Parts: sequence; C-alpha cells; structure tokens
Amino acid sequence: MLNFGIWRVQLKNFGFTIAALLAGVLLSVSAFAGVVEKVEKDFAPVSGVVVMATGGGEYIIDLDGSNDIAVGDMLAVVEEGEQIVHPVSKQVLGTLDKTMAVLQITQVKTGYSYAKVLEDKEAATIDAGTKVERFSNLSAVFRDETGNFEGMYADLRRALPQLEWQESMSATLANLFFTVTPNGLEVRDSEGTLIRSYAPQKATTATSQSIPTNLITAPKVKGAAGAATGATAAAAGAGSATASNVAAQAKSKGAVEYEAAPTGETSASAGSDIFNMEFPRFNKIGQFKKKTVMADFEKVNGKLLLATTDGGFIEVFGVGEELESVATGDSTTMGQILSLSWYQPEAGEAYLAVTVWSDKRINTDLLKLEGDTLTPVIHGYTRMAAGFDVDGDMRSELLLGQEFEREYFYGRRVNELTLRNAEFEVSASPVLLPSSFQIYGALLSDVTGDGKVEAIYVRKRRLYIYQGTEQLYKSSSEIGGSVATVTYYVDPDAQNPMINNASIEVAPVAADLDGDGTREIVAPAADGNIMRSVGVASAIDSSWLAVFKYRNGMVLKGSVGDKLERPLQGISVANGQAYMLATDVGSLLDGSEASYLLSIPLQ
Repeated sequence: MLNFGIWRVQLKNFGFTIAALLAGVLLSVSAFAGVVEKVEKDFAPVSGVVVMATGGGEYIIDLDGSNDIAVGDMLAVVEEGEQIVHPVSKQVLGTLDKTMAVLQITQVKTGYSYAKVLEDKEAATIDAGTKVERFSNLSAVFRDETGNFEGMYADLRRALPQLEWQESMSATLANLFFTVTPNGLEVRDSEGTLIRSYAPQKATTATSQSIPTNLITAPKVKGAAGAATGATAAAAGAGSATASNVAAQAKSKGAVEYEAAPTGETSASAGSDIFNMEFPRFNKIGQFKKKTVMADFEKVNGKLLLATTDGGFIEVFGVGEELESVATGDSTTMGQILSLSWYQPEAGEAYLAVTVWSDKRINTDLLKLEGDTLTPVIHGYTRMAAGFDVDGDMRSELLLGQEFEREYFYGRRVNELTLRNAEFEVSASPVLLPSSFQIYGALLSDVTGDGKVEAIYVRKRRLYIYQGTEQLYKSSSEIGGSVATVTYYVDPDAQNPMINNASIEVAPVAADLDGDGTREIVAPAADGNIMRSVGVASAIDSSWLAVFKYRNGMVLKGSVGDKLERPLQGISVANGQAYMLATDVGSLLDGSEASYLLSIPLQ
C-alpha cells in the first residue's frame, strides 16, 4: 500500500540554499587540482595506421578502446618527412612530419574504429598503412571565461607539447578549444562539439563526510512482487542493526510522497577498472563497465529486457535478480548513437529502432533481436523513430517517426511507421498530437482515467501533458536531464553558422502505483548547475524519480526513492519494482565509466 504525504518547504533551508549557490559560483584554484594531470592522460598521443577506406570520407583505423580511444577523439594523418640528424653524433633526432588531414573517431569497435575526415588540407589521398596520431600536430586555443585561471594555459602547454598552441586566446580557427567555464574545463572541436569536460572538485568538510558505500549492502529482492527479503551486514552486533535500518529505509522509500504544485507549474484548472559500487536504500541488480547514453526496457515473451548503448555499441540484458547478457551489436549506420527504442509489432517479435547522428543528419536503423544476435532489417531511414506502449502491457506496439529539422531538431510532422516486407509504411498517427510534441522523452497513455490517450513528453526540462491539442499540465523545469545530446551547425554553409544543441530525453513510463485503476506518470528528474554551459551534459548534481498523478482535474507531483548523484538514462516499472539505470560518464565525473541497474520495491 502506498503512503501519500504532503511535502512542505521549510524556510530554514533558504539560507543553506543561498550559501550552496555562492559556493558553486566562487571557483577556487584548488578545485582544479589534478585536472591538468587528467587532461595529460586523456590527450596522450597514440599512434596507429589506416586500415582501409569505407567511402564517403570514412576510414577504418587499427585503434580501439584498449588504446583509450573514444568517440570524438581527433587524429592527425601524418606524412613522415625527412629525418632530422644531429651533425656531430649522427643521431636521428626525429622527422619533419607533415599533417595532411584530420580525422575524428565516430565509432569504436573491438580491434578497430571508424573515423571521418574533418579537415583535408591538401586533398590528400589517405592510403592503407598511412600513419595517424591521436591528438598530435593539431592546433589548439586556450580560453578563460572566468578570468581566474590564465596560469592553467602554461600548465597545459607543458603537459601537451605535441599540440600546436596558438598564442592568441581570441583565435577562432583551431582544431581544439580548451575553455575554462564556471562549470569546469571544456574541450571542444572546431565544430563546437564537446569532446571532454572536467568538473571542478567539490570541497569537503569534517561535517559532511559520507559513509563508505562498500560497508553497507542493500537488501536483495526476490519474487515478482518485489518484496524485500532482508539485508546482510558486514558484521554481527551493531552491524546487524545497521543492516536492519537500511532494509527499513529501503521499504519506506518505496512509497510515493506528493507535494503541492509550486510556482511555475500550470494545469488546465491551474576509463580504469570500476569500483564495485553499492547504493544504500536501493537494490542493485548489477553494473557494467560502460557509460550509458540511452537505455530502454521492454517485456518480451514475459521476460524483462534492457537495451543499452554507450553511443557506439549496443548490449541487451535480461533483468532478473541480476543482469544477464542476451545480445550485442551496433548500428549499421556509422555515427553517434543518440537513442534506441523497442518496437514489438507482434508479441515476441522484438526490434530496436536505433537513431544515429551521422554525417550531420539523423538516420534510423531497425535491428531485430534473434537469439543472441541483433540482425539489421532497415538501414539509414531518414527520420528519427521511437516505440510506444499505448495500452500499458509493456509491449511497444506503436512505432512513430518524426522528421528532422535543422533549426529545431524535432520536426512538426509525426507519422506512424509500420514494418512491412523489410520497409516502413508511413501513415497518419493514430493519436492526435500537439505541434510541440517530440517522440524522444515521450509517453502515450491514458493517465486521466477517461479512456482517452494523453500525450506526455519532456521538452526543455519540463513535463507536458496534452489531450489532443489541449494542454492539461506543464511542470516546473526539473524533469529530464539526459546525457544524450548533439551539437550541430543549423546552417553549416553560412559564413557565421548558428549552433544548435538538442537533448534526447529518457521516456517517462506509466504505471498504476497505488492500485486505484489509474496510471501515474514516472519520469526522471534532475538538479543541475544553473550556470551549465550548452552541451555540457554531465552537470547533474542529483537525480530522482518524479511521480505525477492526475486527480480531479489537478496534477499532484511527488517522488519515489532517494536521490542519486548520477544521471538516469533509463527507467521502468515492472514486477512490483521501479527500475532505473544510473551512469557515470567518464571524465565528466571522475575519470571512470560505469552503469548501474538499481531498483526500488513498490509496496
């Protein structure tokens, strides 16, 4: 049985909030301690060779993740020149190398990677065997938007001597831009796309020490009802009491707490081995050593499946008491995977719609899950696509496609896509949708209990509920916060092109949490740095599961479970539990990448 309570704001927290805000604004030099060392490691030169050309300015190189190669890394295509020989010792000091072109990694595979041409200085022919060097012989510019860290420029030059540093901080032409912002140090390429980001370290005091997470084990969950069966302690005696408290907290945190609608809401009526992390007050199903850009859950033949991607690779897991690897694969279109979404036109016939940012545009591949294989069915469809579970049976029977428009990213035209003979048949959407609807971060479900399907979607950090073209609700701006983003030129051929940044939000889910016969909306929510720079997708201070309940023409907002200091990239409600996939996104947090599947019993 769920407990519903009213959350009240206490004025005594106001001073603390202001103090925390000021602490976030005033960056200190000590906050960047160790950043240069991380940059030096991330941008260390790595040499390889071109294996072959694949056409369209794409190449395969012989470097992969074992060489610390990542999507977005840039490589100089090097033509080795005359040797530099010491006139007395006759020792070879080096060679007069020449950079012919610049490549950028678009996909990382096992044993090799794909790279596209960013800059071709002399219309060079890049043959198999041509030498490439990561982050070497590239032009670089340092900028300090805070005015407090110009000394970092000298440190970076000493740490990365292989780069060709420009003397002027106002230079606009370079391969790499190192910029100190209030959020930390950003590194972007010549197109403004974020490559790396280094957040300043948070100060700690004796009064704000955290309990070592490896000393507490969250209670195990067994059975379809999702009941907690107890917790284990590291030791007897006091340790057992601690474990019992944790189990009690986990049980109590399964309840939804609703709050009054605050101002701003409207309604119709108003890199290395990962540490084995533990999460008190959550049940950890499993973890894996990759970041997660997007994830999606689906029930297939009665089994809950989880599809994940790190932007270049796809893995499907079975979700039970632990994670079980089911299948692996990748998109057939080369590029950055932005989204993946399940589609089951018939029960047990499972497909993944995989949307890829490729060659400055959107393409979608459709892959069929066949045993432990993801088999390509459709390649390079020119719209974004996402599946929807309209009737609430955890089968995404409806697939919608949306046009890509460069100015707004999400186009106005949304259609139903039906798979017939390995092709998409396009027809009108069976659900009337508002003009601002976007298929990513969206849900189609009856959440008012009137038998009609509402369109629920997250746009610019707000959750909207529409019935047809009538807006029923708009939340405050704290919903979403996905790490899946893309930055691109709106008009790439213009003299001063405009830059757009689009977010691909995690889809909310609908479930009857309190057993009253009407579904509630569960959506990821997040607090972020208010001075967050465009494209910095990691500036998440905390995230949680927000719950929205429509009752008597009003929408109550609440939450379930505790907050996490990690973004949530996939959620689901199934088997009496709320599932969430939390992720660490590499250097954006602490230099490591990992993902964690957590659950909360709903009792």
